[in-house]
Amino acid sequence: MARLIGSLLFVWIMVLNAYGQNDQQRHHFEIGEKQFLLDGKNLQIISGEMHYARIPRPYWRDRLKKAKAMGLNAICTYMFWNAHEPKPGQFDFSDNLDIREFCRIAQEEGLWVIIRPGPYTCAEWDLGGLPAWLLKKRGVVLRSSDPNYMPPTLKFLKRAVQEFKPNLITHGGNVLMVQVENEYGVYADDKIYITAIKNTLLEAGVDVPLFHCDWAGKNYYDKAHIDGVMPSINFGGDAQKNFEIFEQYAPNAPRFNSEFWTGWFDYWGGKHEVHSVEEKLADFKWMVDNGVSVNLYMFHGGTSNGFFPGANGSNTYFTPYITSYDYDALLDESGEPTEKYFAFQKVILEKYPDLQLPSLPSPLKKISIPEISLKPYASLMANLPNGKFFNEPKTMEELDQMSGLILYSHTFEGARKGNLEIKRVMDRAMVYVDGELLGTLDRRLNQSKLPLNVGPGEHELEILVEHQARVNFGKAIDHERKGITEGVFINGEALKGWTHFSLPLDNTKGLKAAEIQEGYPAFYRSTFEISELGDTYLDTRNLDKGLLWINGKLIGRYWFIGPQQTLFVSGCWLKQGKNDLQVLEMGKPKGLTVTGLTQQVWETKVDSSLMVSKAGEKLMLDTKAAAYEGVLNDKEGWQVLELDKSLTGRYVLFETVSAYDGSPFASLAELRFLDEKGNEIPREEYTIRYADSEEFGEENGLATLLIDNQPTTFWHSQWSKDKPNHPHQIEIDLAARRTITAIRYLPRMKNTNGRIKDFRLYIADAPFAKNPAP
Repeated sequence: MARLIGSLLFVWIMVLNAYGQNDQQRHHFEIGEKQFLLDGKNLQIISGEMHYARIPRPYWRDRLKKAKAMGLNAICTYMFWNAHEPKPGQFDFSDNLDIREFCRIAQEEGLWVIIRPGPYTCAEWDLGGLPAWLLKKRGVVLRSSDPNYMPPTLKFLKRAVQEFKPNLITHGGNVLMVQVENEYGVYADDKIYITAIKNTLLEAGVDVPLFHCDWAGKNYYDKAHIDGVMPSINFGGDAQKNFEIFEQYAPNAPRFNSEFWTGWFDYWGGKHEVHSVEEKLADFKWMVDNGVSVNLYMFHGGTSNGFFPGANGSNTYFTPYITSYDYDALLDESGEPTEKYFAFQKVILEKYPDLQLPSLPSPLKKISIPEISLKPYASLMANLPNGKFFNEPKTMEELDQMSGLILYSHTFEGARKGNLEIKRVMDRAMVYVDGELLGTLDRRLNQSKLPLNVGPGEHELEILVEHQARVNFGKAIDHERKGITEGVFINGEALKGWTHFSLPLDNTKGLKAAEIQEGYPAFYRSTFEISELGDTYLDTRNLDKGLLWINGKLIGRYWFIGPQQTLFVSGCWLKQGKNDLQVLEMGKPKGLTVTGLTQQVWETKVDSSLMVSKAGEKLMLDTKAAAYEGVLNDKEGWQVLELDKSLTGRYVLFETVSAYDGSPFASLAELRFLDEKGNEIPREEYTIRYADSEEFGEENGLATLLIDNQPTTFWHSQWSKDKPNHPHQIEIDLAARRTITAIRYLPRMKNTNGRIKDFRLYIADAPFAKNPAP
């Protein structure tokens, strides 16, 4: 009997641990009129975003302690579906995917939690958190009520809720709210889909308030809002104005800035994003002082290890993101407080002077590692799996491969001279003919053709395609299948008969040592010893482009073009004594050595091919031929300017004439065109094909940022070296002949430098003349 009683007592203790405290000790959270209520009293949520999947589990408590020490009372986190369900029906909530444990630790540290389970998250994460296996079926429409998409979506949500249900405040836990989808009004208006997500969460047992987020605007609200789900807004500046807009259509909802963008993300070939304290502090202070609840996106970014970084893009535009998710946040990538941390902390303490904050934890140790020399280890070509033959090239997803590389092999006979074309490279293809590298095609640069000239006889064509990232934002997500997606052609003739070799590279176990083959990617390896554990940044500046593993863990991608020149390696992934380092090098490194540093290194090797403007190019325009002349407004926010006449053509040239500040500069965040029905011509169809001037020396001011749908980025004419005067021109290909009745535009946020005043529009059915340099 005593043993039975002891067993029952143990079970009861386990139940209490799983489900929290008893009913008398539980708190009550609800949404009141214009405010959040905790135990019947007003609660101003001051939260910080951090994603448990981006932070090593042993470091969760350190980061959460730092959140509490800054004055935050809550943490907000996404759940990434593709991390939790890497294969259909195979769920993973272990190690640093254990959301239940993350919430429990946050509760121990005195923090509330807000959960954003998706299923779509964006977050600069591959396919916005959606699993790539959804794309195996052609024609599937993601983020919709498509019957090919909905069943696995709702199944995941039901399973996800079971993980965090014990952490809900109604069960004695600390989870206050759960989000329904993510910025859906910016994307579409399928309310059948949104309603199904809401109902699934409720049926699975979510009995805390639900909310949805979007950019401020009634148009977004109308598309995505459903009864029983509280609206909130996301932005990176102009807090007061955004809430004035919000209160016009949601006057009784609590004011909640569910994402206040504290920095921004980085892409390969771009400049490292830095957003100063001064740029962000006034808006944060206004919200705190006026009782507005706010979630700092990001409080701590961490790292997108493995193949999880996403990309921005469309049919013609592609910028894959780097491994680091530093985000210029309040804690840097290694978890150390930045200048913003202390500035924001001061604002909180000024509002709540009696707030007793715990001390900051001691900084985690950083270590240097002497130079490590990498030695050739294994040829990629000697480690190919068994091939699969198909008449037409198959995508990775069709072969149940979600990431890595895929090699296509084809044999043809006879002399061939002309163009070898791979339609829609996804994302970077190294093309070999008879064992020699013919060239590389890069989706970032809209490349698809290589010159081919071979003599008589049998020839082997090999195409090694790298998955660089899947777009995580916008309408392109439905078309993010990787590999060869639309065929290979020689002088327009489709090549049939391909052997496929899948190389997912999720681990490097079982590699066979083999001599390196010149021109092909190869594995290099080394062991190194350390006497003490600590975090480090592996300096990859002597390498070219590839992947790096430490002790079998894929840390992520490196690429000499920057801006990231070092890979953060957590001390908890190192071993005292001997450690194993492997890289898959895909280029021509200037050296095969790495070292461990105590600081991140940001340096962009200017990738001039990303720039639209090229030396020597010039447009020859007759200003008398302008189709329209007008004036843009001198104010913040999205604006629509209706034209007094319709314009028809495929190619539009936008020309600046003057700026309000009288400067020679021009800047603009976003530019769109409306058709004869007043509908926006989708930006996914635009191609920026000419720009007279772009800034890339001291900041990101590329012309392609006009169509990236990101309000904090912008095109800026050159200013750091030369300072060319107006006029400045941007030429846009609309992909088809269109009728334009209005332009929609967004000035650069919180900065009037180069704000455009007078402008002209030109339109034609053929590209405007250029004189490129020889």
